[in-house]
Amino acid sequence: MSENLWQIENDEIQCTLSDLGAAIDAVRVRDGAGRMIPVALSREVFHPGQANRGMAGRTIGPCCGRVAGGEIEIDGRRRRLTANEGPNHIHGGPGGAGNRTWRGERLCPTRVRFSLTLPDGLDGYPGNRQIEAEYALAGRALRVRYTAVTDKPTWLGLTNHVYWDLSGRFNGAALDQRLQIAAEKVVFNGPGHLPQAVRPAEGPFDFRAPRSLRAGMGVDPTHAQLALGRGYNNAFLLDSALSEGMGCAARLACPESGLGMRLRTNQPALVLYSGGFLGGGATPGCAVAMEAQHVPDPFHLPGQQPAILRPGETYLCEIEWDFEA
Repeated sequence: MSENLWQIENDEIQCTLSDLGAAIDAVRVRDGAGRMIPVALSREVFHPGQANRGMAGRTIGPCCGRVAGGEIEIDGRRRRLTANEGPNHIHGGPGGAGNRTWRGERLCPTRVRFSLTLPDGLDGYPGNRQIEAEYALAGRALRVRYTAVTDKPTWLGLTNHVYWDLSGRFNGAALDQRLQIAAEKVVFNGPGHLPQAVRPAEGPFDFRAPRSLRAGMGVDPTHAQLALGRGYNNAFLLDSALSEGMGCAARLACPESGLGMRLRTNQPALVLYSGGFLGGGATPGCAVAMEAQHVPDPFHLPGQQPAILRPGETYLCEIEWDFEA
């Protein structure tokens, strides 16, 4: 599959983007000593020819995460989605946004826009969907703004599957990063990593005050959720006060490099994945994904309702990674 790379940069950040999956391919940030260090998991870490690379940095959609049995319901009509992980559906299916080549357009040295059309019926989703992903730099912040419209009622969610290690080493030190998440509730998963129940963010899942991921897992090393996910692979339901704007959902900090990062978003959930299943040359736990997105599988998760995108409306997902030294 062909791929074109795009560079955006300023004095503080260098970012390489790819039109394959409208992806963040690499990010370098200036640390407190003035050095430009890599902070996003990039292709250099994986074996040559590794096709998927853990979807690192790619835009995920029209579904983020898994749907039990590949079945959803829109306006009373059941829809069968493509099963691409056993009987279940994950990340929008084989034809999903992360597996497609987008059309890129440079807007200026610090902004690139990608666009994509997902046709009606692709992988079971209704509606011709016109999607844009615009990446921009502003000072020490990297931002992505996803927008979409449809000609039929549909379910749509987008996010970016970028992995972070603010030490720049990608060898396991990522678990020593200190993390804070503005969430009092977390989604526990069942077999097949399918969302099952909403629980209080307690014990290993309490990141309301900063602590390292390693310390969090050390609170209860035998916790069933940590065993299932080989670490963290859970959606945190962000505090409702964040839903009114671009609130600070999480802060990641690396004691070794002195770099910090604030993640701001308008989305209701943040999936924390500590990379326990990474392979292809990447060491499990070598980087951490924090995916700002919709609540996972709201069709089967008790107490949740899916947000349906309708003709005449515009879907909007905004994520900002603001770096501190």
